[in-house]
Amino acid sequence: MYKVLCFVFSAVMLVSCTARTEMPGFSIFDRSAMNEAVQVSSDALIEDVSVVRLDTSDGAPVLGMIEDVCESENAYYIISSETVYEYAKDGSFVRRIGAKGRGPGEYLNPRGIGVSGGRLYVFDYNTQNILTYGEDGSFIGSSSKSALMNSGIYITSFFFSGGDMILYASSNSPVQDMLRWDAATDGLTAVSERSREMMPEEVMMGENYIFGDRDNPFIYNNFNDTVYVLEGGRPVPAMLMRLGKYRFEYGDLTFDGLMSLSAGRLNFLWIAAAGENILIAYSVVNLGDESSAFLGLYNTRTGEYSQNVEITGIPEDFAVITPAERLFEGMQDDELLSVRPVSDTGDEYVIIKYRFK
Repeated sequence: MYKVLCFVFSAVMLVSCTARTEMPGFSIFDRSAMNEAVQVSSDALIEDVSVVRLDTSDGAPVLGMIEDVCESENAYYIISSETVYEYAKDGSFVRRIGAKGRGPGEYLNPRGIGVSGGRLYVFDYNTQNILTYGEDGSFIGSSSKSALMNSGIYITSFFFSGGDMILYASSNSPVQDMLRWDAATDGLTAVSERSREMMPEEVMMGENYIFGDRDNPFIYNNFNDTVYVLEGGRPVPAMLMRLGKYRFEYGDLTFDGLMSLSAGRLNFLWIAAAGENILIAYSVVNLGDESSAFLGLYNTRTGEYSQNVEITGIPEDFAVITPAERLFEGMQDDELLSVRPVSDTGDEYVIIKYRFK
């Protein structure tokens, strides 16, 4: 669900949005407005921060890179180092879910997890399978989406919305961007279709980020800078988050040509809905230079946006929100989760839950 995407853009060129000027919107990054970070007190954004220390006793796993996290009423589920683990709400280790392999209940590269109706769903990117497990970790069955690959559609991951599973395709899939999966019938229906003419009522070419309200999620498509909501099972434009685009000349498409460009490259890291705010993590790289990471903050009620903020006043140092630390959607719409080590040694991990105002 969090593939880092690269965009190259000029200093002042923004997308032309004349057909959609009635929508609220903002530019994610403006190099002409570079300044020190705006300090925002956590008291103004966050209602509560809770920390659960994860089990480090014998038999508990040694966590590595965290790919995804989700929460049920009774447990936390974590994808780490291509393995799915279950922890109780007090942080004690419960079990490993499934195993690496190609057999029943096994996966090769789990990319997404979600809980619905008392069942855990795991999406295996390599096999394009959705595996289903019970609350006791037992394997129930799998639904193969490998037939989609034969048609050129390749699923990236999924998102639960109102009990439905929304599958979204990678940028090189030629037909649908998003599909809805019915677990009872194993049927797929298109939520949106690609349009090279970029009609505003459809989600277009590009990658999709789904975040926020579980019953009516935000869907951000970075190719046309548009944020959609689902209405009647179809995406409806709601606002613009402009990244800007860069136009290459043919002669620039060489190593020397690219290195001579003075423009920057923007790496989109993650988006998360935080109460009435949206957090946007990204980094900007001037070609040949080191990158600078930023945390943007957009208020959906007031329309105010700061492209570089620092959230201060969070009690625990390791719980500070930075662009480098991915935040995942919590069980409630105003919650975000993070799994990270307490120190640089990586001996102890914690689950941090932020509840936003």
